[in-house]
Amino acid sequence: MANKSGLLALLAGIGLCFLALVLTGCDRSGSAGGPGATAAGTKPPVFGEADNTFNLTTSSVSIKQGDTEKGTIGIKRGTNFDQDVAITLTEIPTGVTIEPSSLAIKHGDADVKFTLKAADNAAPGEYTVKVTGHPAKGGDATNQFKLTVAKKDSFTLSPSFWTTGVKQGETKAVAVGIHREKRFDQEVTLKITGLPKGVTAEPATIVIKAGDADAKFALKASDDAAIGDFSATLTGHPTAGADATHEFKFSVARK
Repeated sequence: MANKSGLLALLAGIGLCFLALVLTGCDRSGSAGGPGATAAGTKPPVFGEADNTFNLTTSSVSIKQGDTEKGTIGIKRGTNFDQDVAITLTEIPTGVTIEPSSLAIKHGDADVKFTLKAADNAAPGEYTVKVTGHPAKGGDATNQFKLTVAKKDSFTLSPSFWTTGVKQGETKAVAVGIHREKRFDQEVTLKITGLPKGVTAEPATIVIKAGDADAKFALKASDDAAIGDFSATLTGHPTAGADATHEFKFSVARK
């Protein structure tokens, strides 16, 4: 009989724990803050305890180099806790910034939203960002979230030629191909720099459309174009993210 009573007590305890998980959004990480968390002679409150306390809720964020992502910090308020809470995020990896720089959950709000921005050279990896909530009165609450920085979906340029030749007064048609990594489907604007005197690229604006594998343009040499072997730089500028460059060589011969 005693064993049966013990089993029933255990099952009841498990049921209460499950109910607490449901009521608190299945997030029991971090520590509580507020006046109830620091009152003299009291035990540290558990997550969601109905006292003059609060807890912060978080969720993981994944971001790619060169991109922006939204994040949210939520709050679970105990009975009688209605203060504004200033939010601080620390241990953010190099190359990632938070906007706005000042965050707060107002007393009538359930969360605060922010934007993460990853630079093109942000180091890929998994990081733990520390979250601190500071109320007007009482102790701070803490939590954390996982931040994953992934390599950007990039592209490379591949001219259909390694070297090409053009004569003075001549126009030579050429093409530039693009190799796209997975999910990279942006339009890319091309720019050519380093052309010698008398040599121009036409059209002036060269674009590889989102669904295209290449773009065609022409090298045009004037009648008095400089003669010799030259190198020029082809730069591809996507809608978002880092540019890609490729150097190509060509020669200009006497007509």
